[in-house]
Amino acid sequence: MKEEENEEEDMISIETARQTIDTCSIDTSSSKRQKKEPRTKRAAGPSDPFVSMLQDVNNQLNSVRQHVGIMATPVSAAMARETTQEDPQQKLREKAISELSRLAFTGSEIVEAATIFAKAPEHMNMMLEFPEILRRDFVLKMLSGIIVSKLFLCLSLIIGSST
Repeated sequence: MKEEENEEEDMISIETARQTIDTCSIDTSSSKRQKKEPRTKRAAGPSDPFVSMLQDVNNQLNSVRQHVGIMATPVSAAMARETTQEDPQQKLREKAISELSRLAFTGSEIVEAATIFAKAPEHMNMMLEFPEILRRDFVLKMLSGIIVSKLFLCLSLIIGSST
């Protein structure tokens, strides 16, 4: 029995010793952490001059990219405005040419009519205002010269009366 008691006492003393050792190790490790000084940081830039130069070039390129992006914004907005503001006269010309094609005029007749429309846009507007049944006759008379000669006659009368 004495042996068992001795063993128990030994076990208790060993456990106490372990606890003491454990607490000491905890205390010393925490105090070591507190005593540690922060490491000195490396220099901000790399020690290699080539790497430093490449970083500088990269920074400059990023700056250029930002500035070009800022400059490109108004230019692209202006281009978008220009494309949305199409010339209404151009749309009328395109409509007139497609109408001439639809009315089965030959290529040379379409070219002649386009030439007349360029010189006298009111003919183009007039043709587009006519009902579809009368458009072909109007263009044929215009191409034969009846309308053009009457127009010049009217213009000469207007010019003559204003002087």
